Amino acid sequence: MKDFEIISDGACDLADEAVSRLGIRVIPFYVAYDEETYLKEKVDFNVQDFYQKLIDHPDVFPKTSMPTAEDYMKEFERAYELEKDILCVTISKKFSGSLNSALMAKDMFLDEHPDARVEVIDSTMLSCSQGLLIREIARMKEDGVALDEAIQHIERIKNTGRCYFTINGLSYLQHGGRIGKLTAIVGNIFKVLPLIIAKDGEIQSGGIALSRKRAIMKIFDKLKNTLHKHNLNLDDYLIEVGYGYSLEEGEELAQRFEEIFKRKIELFDQIGATIAVHTGPYPIGIAFIRKYDAK
Repeated sequence: MKDFEIISDGACDLADEAVSRLGIRVIPFYVAYDEETYLKEKVDFNVQDFYQKLIDHPDVFPKTSMPTAEDYMKEFERAYELEKDILCVTISKKFSGSLNSALMAKDMFLDEHPDARVEVIDSTMLSCSQGLLIREIARMKEDGVALDEAIQHIERIKNTGRCYFTINGLSYLQHGGRIGKLTAIVGNIFKVLPLIIAKDGEIQSGGIALSRKRAIMKIFDKLKNTLHKHNLNLDDYLIEVGYGYSLEEGEELAQRFEEIFKRKIELFDQIGATIAVHTGPYPIGIAFIRKYDAK
């Protein structure tokens, strides 16, 4: 059985330690504060410094650019030289053109190396939920699951991935075109905070709250309702906390989760710049996905 390399774009928001331990390759997005200079996330700057810059300069709205086909080609070439098949997983195509870059790279690469195998998959997720899918793929590989079987598991579990999170205002969503200007103005005037649901490749509204504390409680309420509605066992799911500027706030959310659900969260990942350009410096929430071997 031929080994395969796991490649993801940087929207998976996995910590460097996890990337190294899991043995995956991450292709970063680019971030720009002007029209000319694009910097690679976690290569040219670290995420905590990015958040600090958002806080220090609230009137500056950076933007992101997807990895290029050439970026993917370089990683495909490296895996090929190691005599490995390639499994590449990207952020949902509804949020970014990263999938298209990967598919373009696949076509070009197979023209040069017709004996190679390259599989490109739309995760239909983003940020921490995408990262959880990558973690499960790495676990499949560690368990000796072959590439064809791994793809079947991915297609079966990826629609179970969810991310429930909130932010500290609507300005960044409005600037990024995710909501209308009038909605943002009204929301900011009345200090409305949204519960945002990321699932099936799309962003949905889960309601609003008038305080950060209430918005976080809505996250827990939404999770409880989901478990009850579909008769789900929380033990069948991989769960983690995603946080922005403040790890301390993420740890407080995890403690509250443990009090409510009687289960400890051990996975924490900082939401990266690719997502934070749309959320601002204070995104926080919970991501989960069904384990591939859950019965």
